[in-house]
Amino acid sequence: MKHLALTLILTAATAFAAPEDLLKAGLLSPEIIQKIKPELELTAEQESKMTAIVSEAREKGSSVESAFKEQQKTLHQMLREPSTTADAASAVLTKVLASEGEVKHLQLRTLIALRDVLTPEQQKKAAKLSLSKAVLQSSDLEASVKAKANKLRAAVDALGEKPTEAMAYRGEEIETMIKNGDWTSADAALDSLIKDSGVNEPEEASAAPDFSTFEPGDTNLDALQSRFETVKERAQEIISIPVMRRMLKAKEAFETAKAAQDAEAVGRILTFAEKELDKK
Repeated sequence: MKHLALTLILTAATAFAAPEDLLKAGLLSPEIIQKIKPELELTAEQESKMTAIVSEAREKGSSVESAFKEQQKTLHQMLREPSTTADAASAVLTKVLASEGEVKHLQLRTLIALRDVLTPEQQKKAAKLSLSKAVLQSSDLEASVKAKANKLRAAVDALGEKPTEAMAYRGEEIETMIKNGDWTSADAALDSLIKDSGVNEPEEASAAPDFSTFEPGDTNLDALQSRFETVKERAQEIISIPVMRRMLKAKEAFETAKAAQDAEAVGRILTFAEKELDKK
Protein backbone atom coordinates (compact mmCIF):
# COMPACT_ATOMS: atom_id res chain seq x y z
CA MET A 1 0.00 0.00 0.00
CA LYS A 2 3.01 2.27 0.29
CA HIS A 3 2.71 3.06 -3.41
CA LEU A 4 -0.44 5.04 -2.66
CA ALA A 5 1.66 7.57 -0.75
CA LEU A 6 3.78 8.40 -3.80
CA THR A 7 3.53 11.84 -5.33
CA LEU A 8 1.83 11.13 -8.63
CA ILE A 9 0.59 13.20 -11.48
CA LEU A 10 -2.98 12.55 -10.40
CA THR A 11 -2.34 14.09 -6.98
CA ALA A 12 0.01 16.85 -8.13
CA ALA A 13 -2.90 18.70 -9.70
CA THR A 14 -6.21 16.96 -9.04
CA ALA A 15 -9.22 17.36 -11.27
CA PHE A 16 -10.92 19.18 -8.38
CA ALA A 17 -9.91 22.34 -6.59
CA ALA A 18 -9.47 21.07 -3.03
CA PRO A 19 -9.80 18.00 -0.76
CA GLU A 20 -13.27 19.14 0.31
CA ASP A 21 -14.42 19.01 -3.31
CA LEU A 22 -13.12 15.47 -3.63
CA LEU A 23 -15.10 14.45 -0.56
CA LYS A 24 -18.27 16.12 -1.76
CA ALA A 25 -17.92 14.26 -5.06
CA GLY A 26 -17.48 10.95 -3.25
CA LEU A 27 -13.87 10.58 -4.35
CA LEU A 28 -10.76 10.09 -2.22
CA SER A 29 -7.17 10.89 -3.07
CA PRO A 30 -4.52 8.18 -2.58
CA GLU A 31 -3.09 10.24 0.30
CA ILE A 32 -6.37 10.25 2.22
CA ILE A 33 -6.87 6.53 1.60
CA GLN A 34 -3.38 5.96 2.98
CA LYS A 35 -4.19 7.94 6.14
CA ILE A 36 -7.40 6.08 6.93
CA LYS A 37 -6.25 2.66 5.67
CA PRO A 38 -6.23 0.96 9.12
CA GLU A 39 -9.86 1.95 9.77
CA LEU A 40 -10.95 0.78 6.32
CA GLU A 41 -9.55 -2.71 6.95
CA LEU A 42 -8.58 -3.22 3.33
CA THR A 43 -8.09 -6.78 2.19
CA ALA A 44 -4.87 -7.90 0.53
CA GLU A 45 -6.75 -8.09 -2.77
CA GLN A 46 -8.01 -4.51 -2.42
CA GLU A 47 -4.52 -3.22 -1.65
CA SER A 48 -3.15 -5.08 -4.65
CA LYS A 49 -5.82 -3.62 -6.93
CA MET A 50 -5.20 -0.09 -5.67
CA THR A 51 -1.46 -0.44 -6.13
CA ALA A 52 -2.03 -1.66 -9.70
CA ILE A 53 -4.38 1.27 -10.43
CA VAL A 54 -1.91 3.85 -9.14
CA SER A 55 1.03 2.20 -10.92
CA GLU A 56 -0.87 2.19 -14.21
CA ALA A 57 -1.83 5.84 -13.72
CA ARG A 58 1.79 6.73 -13.01
CA GLU A 59 2.94 4.92 -16.16
CA LYS A 60 0.32 6.58 -18.38
CA GLY A 61 0.69 9.91 -16.65
CA SER A 62 4.42 10.08 -17.24
CA SER A 63 4.08 10.47 -21.01
CA VAL A 64 1.00 12.68 -20.75
CA GLU A 65 2.66 15.01 -18.24
CA SER A 66 5.85 15.08 -20.32
CA ALA A 67 3.91 16.17 -23.42
CA PHE A 68 2.02 18.78 -21.38
CA LYS A 69 5.23 20.28 -19.96
CA GLU A 70 6.95 20.28 -23.36
CA GLN A 71 4.04 22.13 -24.96
CA GLN A 72 3.97 24.63 -22.08
CA LYS A 73 7.69 25.18 -22.56
CA THR A 74 7.20 25.73 -26.29
CA LEU A 75 4.44 28.25 -25.62
CA HIS A 76 6.55 30.19 -23.09
CA GLN A 77 9.44 30.32 -25.56
CA MET A 78 7.17 31.53 -28.36
CA LEU A 79 5.67 34.26 -26.19
CA ARG A 80 9.14 35.63 -25.51
CA GLU A 81 9.67 36.10 -29.26
CA PRO A 82 8.36 39.46 -30.57
CA SER A 83 7.78 37.88 -33.98
CA THR A 84 5.27 35.31 -32.66
CA THR A 85 1.81 35.89 -34.08
CA ALA A 86 -1.45 35.48 -32.17
CA ASP A 87 -2.49 32.63 -34.49
CA ALA A 88 0.74 30.72 -33.92
CA ALA A 89 0.54 31.14 -30.15
CA SER A 90 -3.14 30.20 -30.16
CA ALA A 91 -2.38 26.98 -32.05
CA VAL A 92 0.16 25.93 -29.43
CA LEU A 93 -2.19 26.95 -26.59
CA THR A 94 -4.81 24.62 -28.08
CA LYS A 95 -2.33 21.75 -27.74
CA VAL A 96 -1.49 22.77 -24.17
CA LEU A 97 -5.18 22.77 -23.21
CA ALA A 98 -5.72 19.41 -24.92
CA SER A 99 -2.84 17.89 -22.96
CA GLU A 100 -4.17 19.41 -19.74
CA GLY A 101 -7.52 17.82 -20.53
CA GLU A 102 -5.84 14.41 -20.90
CA VAL A 103 -4.21 14.88 -17.50
CA LYS A 104 -7.51 15.70 -15.83
CA HIS A 105 -9.31 12.80 -17.51
CA LEU A 106 -6.61 10.44 -16.28
CA GLN A 107 -6.91 11.88 -12.78
CA LEU A 108 -10.67 11.47 -12.75
CA ARG A 109 -10.63 7.91 -14.10
CA THR A 110 -7.99 6.93 -11.55
CA LEU A 111 -9.84 8.41 -8.58
CA ILE A 112 -13.08 6.69 -9.61
CA ALA A 113 -11.25 3.39 -10.06
CA LEU A 114 -9.80 3.68 -6.54
CA ARG A 115 -13.24 4.46 -5.11
CA ASP A 116 -14.78 1.44 -6.83
CA VAL A 117 -12.31 -0.91 -5.18
CA LEU A 118 -13.96 -0.12 -1.85
CA THR A 119 -17.17 -1.79 -0.78
CA PRO A 120 -20.25 0.42 -0.23
CA GLU A 121 -19.68 0.13 3.52
CA GLN A 122 -16.02 1.12 3.20
CA GLN A 123 -16.96 4.07 1.00
CA LYS A 124 -19.36 5.36 3.66
CA LYS A 125 -16.78 4.89 6.39
CA ALA A 126 -14.10 6.57 4.26
CA ALA A 127 -16.35 9.56 3.59
CA LYS A 128 -16.95 9.99 7.32
CA LEU A 129 -13.33 9.45 8.38
CA SER A 130 -11.91 11.73 5.72
CA LEU A 131 -13.97 14.62 7.06
CA SER A 132 -12.03 14.55 10.31
CA LYS A 133 -10.17 17.78 11.07
CA ALA A 134 -6.79 16.06 11.33
CA VAL A 135 -7.07 14.46 7.89
CA LEU A 136 -8.32 17.65 6.27
CA GLN A 137 -5.59 19.78 7.83
CA SER A 138 -2.93 17.32 6.71
CA SER A 139 -4.44 17.17 3.23
CA ASP A 140 -4.56 20.97 3.06
CA LEU A 141 -0.85 21.12 3.91
CA GLU A 142 -0.04 18.53 1.26
CA ALA A 143 -2.09 20.44 -1.31
CA SER A 144 -0.32 23.66 -0.34
CA VAL A 145 3.12 22.06 -0.68
CA LYS A 146 2.26 20.61 -4.08
CA ALA A 147 0.85 23.91 -5.31
CA LYS A 148 4.03 25.75 -4.26
CA ALA A 149 6.24 23.06 -5.81
CA ASN A 150 4.29 23.13 -9.07
CA LYS A 151 4.49 26.94 -9.26
CA LEU A 152 8.24 26.88 -8.72
CA ARG A 153 8.74 24.02 -11.16
CA ALA A 154 6.69 25.83 -13.83
CA ALA A 155 8.82 28.98 -13.41
CA VAL A 156 12.03 26.97 -13.81
CA ASP A 157 10.66 25.01 -16.78
CA ALA A 158 9.68 28.29 -18.45
CA LEU A 159 13.36 29.24 -18.57
CA GLY A 160 13.85 26.60 -21.25
CA GLU A 161 17.06 25.41 -19.60
CA LYS A 162 17.97 22.74 -17.08
CA PRO A 163 17.88 24.00 -13.48
CA THR A 164 21.24 24.96 -12.06
CA GLU A 165 23.05 22.53 -9.80
CA ALA A 166 22.20 24.64 -6.75
CA MET A 167 18.50 24.77 -7.64
CA ALA A 168 18.41 21.04 -8.46
CA TYR A 169 20.10 20.16 -5.16
CA ARG A 170 17.57 22.06 -3.08
CA GLY A 171 14.75 20.67 -5.16
CA GLU A 172 15.94 17.11 -4.54
CA GLU A 173 16.09 17.79 -0.79
CA ILE A 174 12.47 18.93 -0.83
CA GLU A 175 11.44 15.96 -2.97
CA THR A 176 12.97 13.61 -0.40
CA MET A 177 10.98 15.31 2.37
CA ILE A 178 7.80 14.86 0.33
CA LYS A 179 8.51 11.19 -0.35
CA ASN A 180 9.09 10.69 3.36
CA GLY A 181 5.77 12.36 4.15
CA ASP A 182 7.48 15.19 6.04
CA TRP A 183 5.11 17.86 4.74
CA THR A 184 5.88 20.42 7.43
CA SER A 185 9.60 20.43 6.65
CA ALA A 186 8.88 20.40 2.91
CA ASP A 187 6.57 23.40 3.31
CA ALA A 188 9.21 25.38 5.24
CA ALA A 189 11.95 24.42 2.77
CA LEU A 190 9.75 25.45 -0.16
CA ASP A 191 8.98 28.82 1.43
CA SER A 192 12.72 29.40 1.83
CA LEU A 193 13.46 28.35 -1.75
CA ILE A 194 10.63 30.47 -3.14
CA LYS A 195 12.03 33.50 -1.30
CA ASP A 196 15.59 32.82 -2.49
CA SER A 197 14.44 32.12 -6.04
CA GLY A 198 12.64 35.45 -6.40
CA VAL A 199 9.89 33.67 -8.31
CA ASN A 200 7.35 36.22 -7.08
CA GLU A 201 9.40 39.26 -8.12
CA PRO A 202 7.94 41.42 -10.93
CA GLU A 203 8.98 40.65 -14.50
CA GLU A 204 10.93 43.91 -14.79
CA ALA A 205 13.37 42.51 -12.23
CA SER A 206 14.56 40.17 -15.00
CA ALA A 207 15.40 42.91 -17.49
CA ALA A 208 18.95 42.78 -18.84
CA PRO A 209 20.92 46.05 -19.01
CA ASP A 210 22.62 47.69 -21.94
CA PHE A 211 25.73 45.52 -22.20
CA SER A 212 27.58 48.31 -24.03
CA THR A 213 27.77 50.28 -20.76
CA PHE A 214 30.14 47.71 -19.23
CA GLU A 215 33.92 47.72 -19.58
CA PRO A 216 35.20 44.92 -21.85
CA GLY A 217 38.02 43.89 -19.54
CA ASP A 218 40.78 41.63 -20.90
CA THR A 219 39.78 40.74 -24.47
CA ASN A 220 42.71 38.49 -25.24
CA LEU A 221 41.28 35.28 -26.76
CA ASP A 222 42.71 33.04 -24.04
CA ALA A 223 41.53 35.45 -21.34
CA LEU A 224 38.02 35.55 -22.80
CA GLN A 225 37.90 31.76 -22.89
CA SER A 226 39.05 31.55 -19.27
CA ARG A 227 36.53 34.18 -18.16
CA PHE A 228 33.75 32.36 -19.98
CA GLU A 229 34.56 29.02 -18.33
CA THR A 230 34.63 30.67 -14.90
CA VAL A 231 31.26 32.34 -15.49
CA LYS A 232 29.80 29.07 -16.76
CA GLU A 233 30.97 27.22 -13.64
CA ARG A 234 29.83 29.88 -11.18
CA ALA A 235 26.43 30.13 -12.87
CA GLN A 236 25.60 26.68 -11.47
CA GLU A 237 25.37 28.31 -8.03
CA ILE A 238 22.47 30.57 -9.06
CA ILE A 239 19.17 30.17 -7.23
CA SER A 240 17.46 33.43 -8.25
CA ILE A 241 15.15 33.04 -11.25
CA PRO A 242 15.38 36.76 -12.21
CA VAL A 243 19.19 36.36 -12.25
CA MET A 244 18.83 33.22 -14.37
CA ARG A 245 16.68 35.14 -16.83
CA ARG A 246 19.21 37.97 -17.08
CA MET A 247 22.04 35.48 -17.54
CA LEU A 248 20.12 33.73 -20.31
CA LYS A 249 19.67 37.08 -22.07
CA ALA A 250 23.40 37.64 -21.65
CA LYS A 251 24.01 34.19 -23.13
CA GLU A 252 21.98 35.10 -26.24
CA ALA A 253 23.90 38.36 -26.65
CA PHE A 254 27.17 36.50 -26.07
CA GLU A 255 26.44 34.01 -28.86
CA THR A 256 25.59 36.86 -31.24
CA ALA A 257 28.79 38.74 -30.39
CA LYS A 258 30.83 35.56 -30.66
CA ALA A 259 29.40 34.78 -34.09
CA ALA A 260 30.31 38.32 -35.18
CA GLN A 261 33.81 37.79 -33.73
CA ASP A 262 33.33 40.98 -31.72
CA ALA A 263 35.81 40.43 -28.88
CA GLU A 264 35.00 43.75 -27.25
CA ALA A 265 31.28 43.00 -27.13
CA VAL A 266 32.03 39.53 -25.75
CA GLY A 267 34.18 41.11 -23.05
CA ARG A 268 31.46 43.58 -22.05
CA ILE A 269 28.88 40.80 -21.73
CA LEU A 270 31.27 38.71 -19.64
CA THR A 271 31.89 41.72 -17.39
CA PHE A 272 28.13 42.02 -16.85
CA ALA A 273 27.92 38.30 -16.02
CA GLU A 274 30.85 38.53 -13.62
CA LYS A 275 29.31 41.48 -11.78
CA GLU A 276 25.95 39.72 -11.67
CA LEU A 277 27.51 36.64 -10.10
CA ASP A 278 29.41 38.77 -7.58
CA LYS A 279 26.06 39.96 -6.20
CA LYS A 280 25.07 36.48 -5.06
